[in-house]
Amino acid sequence: MNEDFDFRVVLLKIQNSLSDTDRKQLHFLFGEDIPRRLQSDGSLDTALETLQTLFDRVKISRNNSDYLVHALRAIERHDCAKRLLDYQKLVPAEIIPSLPAEQQENQAEVTLVLPSLNVSKTPSAQEIVDDQDENDTMHLPQADAVPIRFNPPEPDPMDFNSINLEPFEDSSQPWTEEYSRLLNLKYHPRAYQIEIIRNTICNGNTIVCLRTGSGKTFIASVIIKYYFIKNQKTNPDRKFSSLFFVPRKAIRLQQAKAILDVGNLRVQICQDDQTIDQLIDTNHVIVATPQKFANCLNKETIRLCQINLMIFDECHNTSGGNPYCEIMKYYLCPLKKQNTTEKPFMIGLTATISAKDAIEKRESLEKNLVSLCSKLACKNISTVCDKNNIDEINSEIKRPTNDQFQYVSKVQYNSYFDEYLKTFQDLIKNIKYHLDSRELLDEQDIGSSGFVGQLVLLKQTFEKKGDMNNIIICDYLLLLTKKYSAFNNLPFDMVIQYILQKIEEYYKGYQQSVPMNNVLYERCKAELDKILEKHMENSTTNSKLDTLVDLLKQHASTDTKGLILVQTTFYAKTLCDYLCNHSKLKNIVKATWIVGQNSPDHSLTLRDQEERLRQFREDEYNLLIATDIVQEGLDIPTCSYVIRYEFVSDEIGTIQSRGRARAQNSSYYLITELDSTNHQREKNNKIREENMEIAIDQWRTCDKDLFQRNVEEKTKSLISGWEKDLTVEMQQKAALQKIGKKNGLICCRKCNRELGELAWLKKRNTTYFINNREFFNNNECKLLNAYKNFQENLVMGDVKCTCGNSLGGCLKFIDRPELGTLCALKCIQIKFQIDKQSSFIEFPQWSKNNCFDVEELEEI
Repeated sequence: MNEDFDFRVVLLKIQNSLSDTDRKQLHFLFGEDIPRRLQSDGSLDTALETLQTLFDRVKISRNNSDYLVHALRAIERHDCAKRLLDYQKLVPAEIIPSLPAEQQENQAEVTLVLPSLNVSKTPSAQEIVDDQDENDTMHLPQADAVPIRFNPPEPDPMDFNSINLEPFEDSSQPWTEEYSRLLNLKYHPRAYQIEIIRNTICNGNTIVCLRTGSGKTFIASVIIKYYFIKNQKTNPDRKFSSLFFVPRKAIRLQQAKAILDVGNLRVQICQDDQTIDQLIDTNHVIVATPQKFANCLNKETIRLCQINLMIFDECHNTSGGNPYCEIMKYYLCPLKKQNTTEKPFMIGLTATISAKDAIEKRESLEKNLVSLCSKLACKNISTVCDKNNIDEINSEIKRPTNDQFQYVSKVQYNSYFDEYLKTFQDLIKNIKYHLDSRELLDEQDIGSSGFVGQLVLLKQTFEKKGDMNNIIICDYLLLLTKKYSAFNNLPFDMVIQYILQKIEEYYKGYQQSVPMNNVLYERCKAELDKILEKHMENSTTNSKLDTLVDLLKQHASTDTKGLILVQTTFYAKTLCDYLCNHSKLKNIVKATWIVGQNSPDHSLTLRDQEERLRQFREDEYNLLIATDIVQEGLDIPTCSYVIRYEFVSDEIGTIQSRGRARAQNSSYYLITELDSTNHQREKNNKIREENMEIAIDQWRTCDKDLFQRNVEEKTKSLISGWEKDLTVEMQQKAALQKIGKKNGLICCRKCNRELGELAWLKKRNTTYFINNREFFNNNECKLLNAYKNFQENLVMGDVKCTCGNSLGGCLKFIDRPELGTLCALKCIQIKFQIDKQSSFIEFPQWSKNNCFDVEELEEI
């Protein structure tokens, strides 16, 4: 019998004792945690559906009914709350207990004392080293504890039969403001937008290529409405469903609100704890990241024939294993078994036709254009061709009047900079001297990517041997050198302070005293403190920072908004602190910073990002310092000046960042050193950008039949390559199944300690996990104060070896709560001992496993 049976009996008895008014009050308190249609209904049937929803969303369980107890007390049904609490006392504690309400309300991170578990009160040593990643890329997110608030009103009814669709389909039919009002559009489209809408509808699958700020989302929304109206006129009994994909979660709310402006559509966001198949039957448009849909296709909970239209925002993101490509494999490849005569229409949105893939970048832009079309099953590019409309877009969408390589010069530092840097270098050399195989580092410049990469390889070698002393030496060298290049670009003392802070955290991350850790900590602290003391008396100078300050003095005012783009989150936060406290910018600059939610150095939740953007829009701040999160897609106010500070990506980034400077007479700058890598990269980007404009111009007059034949040939080649990869994947899976499961041990890659049995390991899609009680008893858990929804998982914290090595995330599958708490193992942190062999086996990633099969979790 289901383990929840007794708990459900208690809930039934409580519901039977409640009045309809009680139930309505409860449903009102549950708010966004239940569907809107349930909130105003107090019937018993609705109440049971509400309880099941709370089960599904892991708001209540037999182990934790605090959420419901709190609500019952709020409506003063203390008798029912007591009944739940009495039942709770009879339920045995789970591996990982739920958080007390007062700790859930606390915003600071806490560490819980768990039964039979040793819990670290500080980040582990390994965690601190891992947090030194330079890029704003994928880590466990600092996500919101609750979903983004998005409760759009029910769409207004519409008389579809009264709508004449000819102005969409025939350019000879006038599209007047009166017609836009009849369509219930909030804005009347500009002439160039109407040209794009008609061209796209006429040609089917299309890539829309327009510059940043030209209204691509609005164009796509109007096209969605066209297909919606057409569906209701021709086949009113058929459900209309469309998907609007965005590359970043931070953009979901922004795009969903924009789609609502065209009216009469039921729009919803797919939240982190939801799946698209849960929303598809009750909404016309779902805004989601592409991985959400790829997951549904993989699990076969949705088929392509259920979708009428798919929009791919920032569609140039089609390189490698990007989720856009994963979706298109289902669309194009017979092996994916989605063959159907009814496939959705495809629309791609982009400001650039350049490729993201490094190999494709070596090819001509004409070939890039063909490749992009083939990946999205499109044979048409829609861009503005009418001369009057070209004049209109040039007039409406401003470009910077000042777009030069200004302030690119040889950077100058004073003598104190050289003195302090030499002291820092000597510290690194002294620690390196005690490292085995140190000669492998001698050919690399300190702090270079080669130096750091070689250190990582050496550390992996020592981890295989279980050589703790050399592992610790590598960790300290990594802590000292991963931010080394920042000395040239950021305030010297602020970089030292950050490194010292990370060393402090690493040192305290060890639960027991380790002699090598103690010695290196004392040496680093003494030397870094000495540098900071000297810096207080004689500070360093940096002409690059001086140039930035001069530019801000020239452009910043209460009437202007500015944007500084930087490469990493560390740069964003550090520059913001520096500029806010600079004496020359007092009462001139009011700065804030914004980064993604997946950064190891500094991160912001989606709510924090939205709040800072709101403050920037409403003039509480006049300067925004950001990573490339705002470079692609995120809506920010029109800026009078954009400065890229030692940050150049590719020509796509150049186009998108310049597109943020749309105010009248705006300026666009790059601050970098003369003839540096960034200087040369930007010159190459400008050449490639000019070639892109030429390619688009040529598209307007090219032989369309020839272009479409080229796309067809490329598509055949693409499908062939994808099918080969899929065949190899299937063969590898079959080979592993033939090898079968093995007896063995899972061990910590850092200290060789046995973590558990190989038989405990299971997998679900790409997640490899253990949910064995003994595993949790043998290792340490560090819980978060508020659990986080991430990719259909409830992230609860981290699981660590006793040596401090982070083994993986402590989480639950939201749709499989019966599995309880589990650890999603990081392949790179563990190794395996098979059949009592003396040697260890390890893989850089789970997909490289060719030694044993792992039990696949059976889906229900």
